[in-house]
Amino acid sequence: MPHSYSQKNIGQGAAPTSNADQGMRLVAPLHLRTSTATCWKCQSLTQVHALVASDVVDLGESGQCRTYVHGIANPPAELTQTLHFLAPNLRVDEPDADGELRLTNHCAHCGALQADVYLFEEPGAPFFGRPPEGHLGAEILGHDCVVDDARYST
Repeated sequence: MPHSYSQKNIGQGAAPTSNADQGMRLVAPLHLRTSTATCWKCQSLTQVHALVASDVVDLGESGQCRTYVHGIANPPAELTQTLHFLAPNLRVDEPDADGELRLTNHCAHCGALQADVYLFEEPGAPFFGRPPEGHLGAEILGHDCVVDDARYST
């Protein structure tokens, strides 16, 4: 569930003063980067998307750099509603083994899940490493967003 923070804390990488143990905070602004990948199932070229947070505050610790964030567990409705229009193939999938709903990329042609490991974690993947300097793509949220859990690199 999104929390509102005072202007003093927005975008500063500062831990919230309350509810610090209720998830991780994606520091605004949040951007959407788009690339392409070949679908493992139908072999078609499909658009894939990544969220970029200005910072991630996890367990009160700031990474102090912009970061790709993926595999967001039980994403807030505000985030999924925004993505529904900008990136319809980045959506909540079936519950995983832990029973959590995660935000994942899907093929625009056949609907197959495009595993995060192949998009974010392998050298040569569209979103491997840190987001590049400069323009990041569309801004999707201008305020911080608290999520239950997500993957990101430091």
